[in-house]
Amino acid sequence: MKNTFLQSMSKSLFALVLTAASSLALAQAQPQTVPPLPTQMKASETAVILVDFQGNFVNPDGAWYQKFKPDYDKGMLDKTVKMVNEAREKGAWIIHVTEGYTQDHRELDWTNPGGFHRGQLMRKAWKVGSKEAAYYEPLMPKPEYKDLFLAPRIQVSAFGGTGLNEILRSKGIKNVAVAGFTTDVCVYATVIAAYDLGYHVYALRESMLGFFPEMSQSMLNSIFPMWSTVIDNDKFVGMVQK
Repeated sequence: MKNTFLQSMSKSLFALVLTAASSLALAQAQPQTVPPLPTQMKASETAVILVDFQGNFVNPDGAWYQKFKPDYDKGMLDKTVKMVNEAREKGAWIIHVTEGYTQDHRELDWTNPGGFHRGQLMRKAWKVGSKEAAYYEPLMPKPEYKDLFLAPRIQVSAFGGTGLNEILRSKGIKNVAVAGFTTDVCVYATVIAAYDLGYHVYALRESMLGFFPEMSQSMLNSIFPMWSTVIDNDKFVGMVQK
Protein backbone atom coordinates (compact mmCIF):
# COMPACT_ATOMS: atom_id res chain seq x y z
CA MET A 1 0.00 0.00 0.00
CA LYS A 2 2.80 2.35 1.00
CA ASN A 3 4.82 1.55 -2.12
CA THR A 4 1.77 2.11 -4.32
CA PHE A 5 1.24 5.53 -2.71
CA LEU A 6 4.87 6.49 -3.20
CA GLN A 7 4.83 5.34 -6.78
CA SER A 8 1.70 7.43 -7.41
CA MET A 9 3.30 10.48 -5.81
CA SER A 10 6.45 10.01 -7.88
CA LYS A 11 4.46 9.81 -11.08
CA SER A 12 2.51 12.95 -10.14
CA LEU A 13 5.69 14.85 -9.30
CA PHE A 14 7.33 13.71 -12.54
CA ALA A 15 4.27 14.81 -14.52
CA LEU A 16 4.34 18.20 -12.77
CA VAL A 17 8.02 18.70 -13.54
CA LEU A 18 7.49 17.61 -17.14
CA THR A 19 4.57 20.02 -17.53
CA ALA A 20 6.62 22.90 -16.07
CA ALA A 21 9.56 22.13 -18.34
CA SER A 22 7.29 21.97 -21.38
CA SER A 23 5.68 25.28 -20.48
CA LEU A 24 9.09 26.91 -20.04
CA ALA A 25 10.30 25.55 -23.37
CA LEU A 26 7.14 26.78 -25.08
CA ALA A 27 7.50 30.23 -23.54
CA GLN A 28 11.12 30.42 -24.65
CA ALA A 29 10.15 29.41 -28.17
CA GLN A 30 7.69 32.28 -28.55
CA PRO A 31 9.12 35.23 -30.51
CA GLN A 32 9.89 38.32 -28.45
CA THR A 33 7.95 41.48 -29.11
CA VAL A 34 10.37 44.16 -30.28
CA PRO A 35 9.22 47.77 -29.92
CA PRO A 36 8.80 49.73 -33.16
CA LEU A 37 11.56 52.04 -34.30
CA PRO A 38 11.05 55.72 -33.39
CA THR A 39 9.63 58.01 -36.03
CA GLN A 40 10.58 61.21 -34.20
CA MET A 41 13.47 62.43 -32.08
CA LYS A 42 13.92 65.43 -29.83
CA ALA A 43 16.25 68.05 -31.27
CA SER A 44 17.78 68.56 -27.82
CA GLU A 45 18.80 64.88 -27.81
CA THR A 46 20.18 64.84 -31.35
CA ALA A 47 23.58 65.64 -32.86
CA VAL A 48 24.82 65.68 -36.44
CA ILE A 49 28.45 64.56 -36.71
CA LEU A 50 30.25 65.89 -39.80
CA VAL A 51 33.43 63.94 -40.52
CA ASP A 52 36.34 65.50 -42.44
CA PHE A 53 34.68 68.11 -44.62
CA GLN A 54 38.15 69.45 -45.36
CA GLY A 55 40.16 70.70 -48.30
CA ASN A 56 41.70 67.32 -49.01
CA PHE A 57 38.25 66.22 -50.18
CA VAL A 58 36.29 69.38 -51.00
CA ASN A 59 38.84 71.90 -52.28
CA PRO A 60 39.60 71.78 -56.04
CA ASP A 61 43.29 71.59 -55.14
CA GLY A 62 42.73 68.71 -52.72
CA ALA A 63 44.27 65.28 -53.33
CA TRP A 64 40.89 63.53 -53.57
CA TYR A 65 38.73 66.30 -55.00
CA GLN A 66 38.68 65.05 -58.59
CA LYS A 67 37.72 61.56 -57.48
CA PHE A 68 34.59 62.90 -55.79
CA LYS A 69 33.80 65.75 -58.19
CA PRO A 70 31.12 63.80 -60.12
CA ASP A 71 29.18 63.45 -56.86
CA TYR A 72 29.67 67.12 -56.07
CA ASP A 73 28.29 67.96 -59.51
CA LYS A 74 25.19 65.95 -58.58
CA GLY A 75 24.72 68.06 -55.46
CA MET A 76 26.23 66.08 -52.60
CA LEU A 77 27.81 69.10 -50.90
CA ASP A 78 24.79 71.33 -51.51
CA LYS A 79 22.47 68.71 -50.02
CA THR A 80 24.72 68.45 -46.99
CA VAL A 81 24.76 72.21 -46.37
CA LYS A 82 20.96 72.29 -46.70
CA MET A 83 20.54 69.39 -44.27
CA VAL A 84 22.89 70.95 -41.72
CA ASN A 85 21.15 74.32 -41.86
CA GLU A 86 17.72 72.76 -41.43
CA ALA A 87 18.80 70.45 -38.60
CA ARG A 88 20.54 73.34 -36.86
CA GLU A 89 17.45 75.55 -37.13
CA LYS A 90 15.40 72.82 -35.50
CA GLY A 91 17.81 72.71 -32.58
CA ALA A 92 20.01 69.70 -33.35
CA TRP A 93 23.62 70.10 -32.28
CA ILE A 94 26.12 70.23 -35.15
CA ILE A 95 29.50 68.63 -34.42
CA HIS A 96 32.45 69.26 -36.77
CA VAL A 97 35.16 66.59 -36.69
CA THR A 98 38.47 67.02 -38.50
CA GLU A 99 41.70 65.15 -39.08
CA GLY A 100 45.04 66.88 -38.52
CA TYR A 101 48.69 66.33 -37.63
CA THR A 102 51.68 68.33 -36.48
CA GLN A 103 54.11 69.54 -39.11
CA ASP A 104 56.41 66.49 -38.77
CA HIS A 105 53.71 63.93 -37.86
CA ARG A 106 55.54 63.17 -34.64
CA GLU A 107 52.37 61.85 -33.00
CA LEU A 108 52.31 58.87 -35.39
CA ASP A 109 54.22 55.60 -35.18
CA TRP A 110 56.23 55.61 -38.40
CA THR A 111 56.93 51.87 -38.13
CA ASN A 112 53.29 50.79 -37.93
CA PRO A 113 52.59 48.59 -40.98
CA GLY A 114 48.94 49.64 -41.23
CA GLY A 115 48.30 51.66 -44.38
CA PHE A 116 46.08 54.43 -42.96
CA HIS A 117 48.77 56.54 -41.33
CA ARG A 118 51.56 55.42 -43.64
CA GLY A 119 49.65 57.01 -46.52
CA GLN A 120 49.52 60.31 -44.64
CA LEU A 121 53.21 60.14 -43.86
CA MET A 122 54.23 59.49 -47.44
CA ARG A 123 52.10 62.37 -48.72
CA LYS A 124 53.02 64.61 -45.76
CA ALA A 125 49.27 65.12 -45.56
CA TRP A 126 46.69 66.71 -43.26
CA LYS A 127 49.07 69.09 -41.51
CA VAL A 128 47.20 71.42 -39.19
CA GLY A 129 47.02 74.86 -40.78
CA SER A 130 47.56 73.59 -44.29
CA LYS A 131 45.23 74.22 -47.19
CA GLU A 132 44.17 70.58 -47.44
CA ALA A 133 43.24 70.46 -43.75
CA ALA A 134 41.17 73.67 -43.99
CA TYR A 135 37.47 73.35 -43.28
CA TYR A 136 34.74 73.58 -45.92
CA GLU A 137 33.63 77.20 -45.81
CA PRO A 138 29.88 76.71 -46.61
CA LEU A 139 29.53 74.55 -43.50
CA MET A 140 31.10 77.13 -41.21
CA PRO A 141 28.46 78.38 -38.75
CA LYS A 142 27.53 81.98 -38.14
CA PRO A 143 28.76 83.42 -34.81
CA GLU A 144 25.34 83.05 -33.19
CA TYR A 145 25.26 79.29 -33.71
CA LYS A 146 26.60 76.96 -31.04
CA ASP A 147 28.24 74.34 -33.24
CA LEU A 148 31.09 72.34 -31.72
CA PHE A 149 34.48 72.11 -33.47
CA LEU A 150 36.55 69.31 -31.97
CA ALA A 151 40.35 69.48 -31.93
CA PRO A 152 41.90 67.68 -34.94
CA ARG A 153 42.13 63.95 -34.36
CA ILE A 154 44.63 61.32 -35.49
CA GLN A 155 42.39 58.28 -34.98
CA VAL A 156 39.97 56.86 -37.53
CA SER A 157 36.75 57.28 -35.53
CA ALA A 158 35.34 60.66 -34.58
CA PHE A 159 35.18 59.28 -31.03
CA GLY A 160 38.88 58.36 -30.96
CA GLY A 161 40.81 60.57 -28.57
CA THR A 162 38.45 63.53 -28.99
CA GLY A 163 36.34 63.28 -25.83
CA LEU A 164 33.27 63.30 -28.06
CA ASN A 165 31.41 60.63 -26.13
CA GLU A 166 31.80 62.45 -22.83
CA ILE A 167 30.73 65.74 -24.42
CA LEU A 168 27.61 64.22 -25.96
CA ARG A 169 26.68 62.46 -22.71
CA SER A 170 27.02 65.70 -20.78
CA LYS A 171 24.49 67.30 -23.13
CA GLY A 172 22.00 64.44 -22.96
CA ILE A 173 22.48 63.42 -26.60
CA LYS A 174 20.90 60.06 -27.51
CA ASN A 175 20.72 60.22 -31.31
CA VAL A 176 23.61 60.84 -33.69
CA ALA A 177 23.48 61.28 -37.45
CA VAL A 178 26.77 60.79 -39.28
CA ALA A 179 27.91 62.28 -42.58
CA GLY A 180 31.20 62.87 -44.35
CA PHE A 181 34.31 61.13 -45.60
CA THR A 182 34.53 58.33 -46.14
CA THR A 183 31.79 55.70 -46.07
CA ASP A 184 34.37 52.92 -46.07
CA VAL A 185 36.86 54.41 -43.59
CA CYS A 186 36.29 57.19 -41.03
CA VAL A 187 32.51 57.42 -41.35
CA TYR A 188 32.19 53.67 -40.98
CA ALA A 189 34.45 53.66 -37.91
CA THR A 190 32.41 56.48 -36.39
CA VAL A 191 29.10 54.69 -36.98
CA ILE A 192 30.34 51.50 -35.33
CA ALA A 193 31.82 53.40 -32.37
CA ALA A 194 28.59 55.33 -31.84
CA TYR A 195 26.55 52.13 -31.95
CA ASP A 196 28.84 50.39 -29.46
CA LEU A 197 28.50 53.38 -27.14
CA GLY A 198 24.72 52.99 -27.16
CA TYR A 199 23.62 55.86 -29.39
CA HIS A 200 20.79 55.61 -31.89
CA VAL A 201 22.75 56.04 -35.12
CA TYR A 202 21.53 57.45 -38.44
CA ALA A 203 23.77 57.18 -41.50
CA LEU A 204 23.04 60.06 -43.89
CA ARG A 205 23.52 58.30 -47.22
CA GLU A 206 23.22 61.47 -49.36
CA SER A 207 25.96 63.21 -47.38
CA MET A 208 28.73 60.63 -47.41
CA LEU A 209 31.09 59.32 -50.06
CA GLY A 210 33.46 56.37 -50.25
CA PHE A 211 36.78 55.81 -51.97
CA PHE A 212 35.28 52.88 -53.85
CA PRO A 213 31.69 53.75 -54.93
CA GLU A 214 30.50 50.20 -55.54
CA MET A 215 31.84 48.98 -52.21
CA SER A 216 30.45 52.07 -50.50
CA GLN A 217 26.99 51.40 -51.87
CA SER A 218 27.22 47.75 -50.90
CA MET A 219 28.16 48.75 -47.36
CA LEU A 220 25.20 51.12 -47.12
CA ASN A 221 22.88 48.38 -48.33
CA SER A 222 24.25 45.43 -46.39
CA ILE A 223 26.59 46.44 -43.55
CA PHE A 224 25.57 49.85 -42.22
CA PRO A 225 22.03 48.62 -41.35
CA MET A 226 23.63 46.37 -38.72
CA TRP A 227 24.77 49.44 -36.81
CA SER A 228 22.50 52.28 -37.96
CA THR A 229 19.42 53.43 -39.79
CA VAL A 230 20.52 54.39 -43.29
CA ILE A 231 18.41 57.40 -44.19
CA ASP A 232 17.97 60.24 -46.69
CA ASN A 233 18.60 63.78 -45.49
CA ASP A 234 15.05 65.07 -45.75
CA LYS A 235 13.62 62.10 -43.89
CA PHE A 236 16.13 62.56 -41.08
CA VAL A 237 15.42 66.28 -40.77
CA GLY A 238 11.70 65.50 -40.77
CA MET A 239 12.17 63.24 -37.75
CA VAL A 240 13.84 65.97 -35.69
CA GLN A 241 11.33 67.81 -33.53
CA LYS A 242 11.92 71.09 -31.73
